[in-house]
Amino acid sequence: MTRISLTPIIDVVFILLIFFMLASNFNKIGELKMDMSKESSQASNEDVKIIKLAVEQTNSVISNGKRYDDDELLTMIRLAIQEANRYSIILTAKNDVTYQRYLKVMDYLKKNKIENVTIGIKANETKN
Repeated sequence: MTRISLTPIIDVVFILLIFFMLASNFNKIGELKMDMSKESSQASNEDVKIIKLAVEQTNSVISNGKRYDDDELLTMIRLAIQEANRYSIILTAKNDVTYQRYLKVMDYLKKNKIENVTIGIKANETKN
């Protein structure tokens, strides 16, 4: 009985594999071409107005370097909200602020129907 050698069959399979790899088209089908040189300076309708507030223990809140008491804060937020379709308020706290003061500001904003308030937190710093 004669045995069939598999070496020539494996050689033919590899040659066919190489042929089909070289003959196939490797175009990127889902690729989008974007021309970034034509930038627009106009704001889109999807822009979100971000208002950053830093709560202080002394019954004031800092926004953009200006200090506001509670009544002034409400007026400033309402004026900023009128200018934007969508807004987000990021509420952070100074280092000496108590939780009670922080929650009092959050409750004040909620009672005055100011929505989209986000709690801003700092990254935990570890000392070596």
